[in-house]
Amino acid sequence: MVELLFEEDDMARQVLAGQLRRLREASGKSLAQLAGETNYDRSYLNRLENGERLSKLSVMEALDAIYGTGGLLAELWKLAQRDAFKDKYQAFMQREATAAVTHKYSLGIPGLLQTEAYARALMSSAPMPPSAEVLEERVAARLGRQSVLRRDPPLSVRFI
Repeated sequence: MVELLFEEDDMARQVLAGQLRRLREASGKSLAQLAGETNYDRSYLNRLENGERLSKLSVMEALDAIYGTGGLLAELWKLAQRDAFKDKYQAFMQREATAAVTHKYSLGIPGLLQTEAYARALMSSAPMPPSAEVLEERVAARLGRQSVLRRDPPLSVRFI
């Protein structure tokens, strides 16, 4: 069993970063060894452990498999990805994560249906585009929302 060690006022990303570092150190692996096992760059893994970067859900799922944490990192990631949006969409994303049905009318491609390339292009073409790091976090958060389509039971959706 994995024990969570954090203070109440820690942000979810800090908790995730701390757990990533703790799990790696407890396994006795160096960042270079973990990089070899996962095929992710050592500096990328280091930024995850320092809380400087928020990955994609697939990275957390791969690390869950390596550490045998039964989905803990993926669940922490879901909480942490909400921090990528500090504005009005955070409440929307929380409701969407627990909804049973959603109907959307959109002139463009809704976030739940966007590919990574499309989401990145859309967000980087804003009048005041975010920094590269913020852009990556927002793209990861948007793609992470798509997990509602794969849960059991899946979100019932209708798009127009």
